[in-house]
Amino acid sequence: MATVEELVKQYQTDKELQDEVAAIIADGKVSFSEFMSFAKKHNVSVSLQDMPKYLEQARQLGFIK
Repeated sequence: MATVEELVKQYQTDKELQDEVAAIIADGKVSFSEFMSFAKKHNVSVSLQDMPKYLEQARQLGFIK
């Protein structure tokens, strides 16, 4: 099972993952279902309670404006 930190590190060099994230955030929002589907697809264990924390981290990293 991957950690969020591992996935962030992978994002830096993985064009396919970058494209996938870009498609999810294209509308400037991330729904609960998008968040959980992405986590499940990449075998990352997170809960909905963690979503605000990770969205803030995504903003800080420049993924979301």
